[in-house]
Amino acid sequence: MRGYISKLHHPAVRGVVKGLPLIGCLLLAVFSCWLSQTLPVQAEAVTSPKTCQIGVYLTSLRDFDPAENSFSANFWVWSVCPFETPKPLKSLKVVNSKKVSKNYTTFSRSENLSDTFKASKNLFWSQEEISATLYHNWDTKNYPFDRHVLQIPLEETQLDASSFAHAPDFANTGYPKDLDLEGWEIRDFRISQENFPYRTSFGSPAIKRELNSRSRLIISITINRESKVSFFKLVMGVYAAVALSIMALLLDEDIMGILVGNLFAVIVNLQAATSDLGSSNSVTMIDFIHIIAIIYIFITAIVLVYTRFLSESEQSHLSRYLRRRIAVPILAGSFVVINIVVISHAAIVG
Repeated sequence: MRGYISKLHHPAVRGVVKGLPLIGCLLLAVFSCWLSQTLPVQAEAVTSPKTCQIGVYLTSLRDFDPAENSFSANFWVWSVCPFETPKPLKSLKVVNSKKVSKNYTTFSRSENLSDTFKASKNLFWSQEEISATLYHNWDTKNYPFDRHVLQIPLEETQLDASSFAHAPDFANTGYPKDLDLEGWEIRDFRISQENFPYRTSFGSPAIKRELNSRSRLIISITINRESKVSFFKLVMGVYAAVALSIMALLLDEDIMGILVGNLFAVIVNLQAATSDLGSSNSVTMIDFIHIIAIIYIFITAIVLVYTRFLSESEQSHLSRYLRRRIAVPILAGSFVVINIVVISHAAIVG
């Protein structure tokens, strides 16, 4: 114990003890410098981008053109901002469009009487009417039971998403309930926001390439066909051709000319349907119905040739029996069943 106390009175130990306050001051100064360098970096990382509330009201949806992969729309778009600049409608672009025209634009500063940006006494409101023709891949594989999601993407073109982001106006975005879509009906209407990434800085030295993205509003409109009249117009000629070919087997005369005419009619009808619905990389339901019709006409021709050989070999009774009692019921019944299955599958899948 005495040895320990004597060590505390040693001159070197007393020097260290006296220097403790100085060491503490130095450590405090170093920590303060580190803290001053760290806090600004953290504050910059959590800085929120400027935000404006954007809404869309659809006034027209028309010109559905599967052959040209396009549709047209008219709509109002507006912005409500707590600041005067930037003006988001000036830098707003309709993405994936073939043609865009802006017909009417307004801008005003108003007293804030709404629940939007409650901290701001005044708000800057702008409005614009846009008419656009946009691309859309019309998948008519299950026509006329096909359903489509038409999209109108609106993107900020000047500021990165870290500097500006859209806020959808869910309350006011919509469309007239009596909107006429020429044989279609709207099943769902939504507006959403996403930051769309780009693998380029567009040459700007102020943008980090790996972090570059732009704020994008997407209006999604789900539609399906309300009228099936066009479907019956396309297939009635096919069904009539197959029916006439099968019924011709009931006759004893030469009916090869009838079959050739029916086959030609089905092929022409297929070309017309492809032109109306647009080309597709897959076999559509309409294509399948036409292909089945062509196969059945060929089968009818094969039955006709075989029974003709039987007649020429003095087996007319067997020839008549095969055509009327076997070929006609089997061909007619199987054709009806196949079409019911194909149409039912398309109606379920959509």
